[in-house]
Amino acid sequence: MKKTAVKKKQSYGGCTINHFSPAKKDTWPEAINIVLGFEEALKLQLALQARLMDINRLNRATREGKAAAVNLRVYTGRMRITLDTATVQ
Repeated sequence: MKKTAVKKKQSYGGCTINHFSPAKKDTWPEAINIVLGFEEALKLQLALQARLMDINRLNRATREGKAAAVNLRVYTGRMRITLDTATVQ
């Protein structure tokens, strides 16, 4: 039986941001609040859970396993959050 390559995901999913608090300006303050509706928060939780399950499958004794991380990307202009793979430095 021929083995097929595992398709790599570009993104584990994401959600739409309801609003920022304080409101978006040219310069951001030290901390911002990102408000998500219930359904959007569930989407973010599922995306995070999917990535963490993939990391958990890795052998943590290897370099790859120790370096596996989650990249939470916030698109302020599009009001979106996406989650994908990353490695710690």
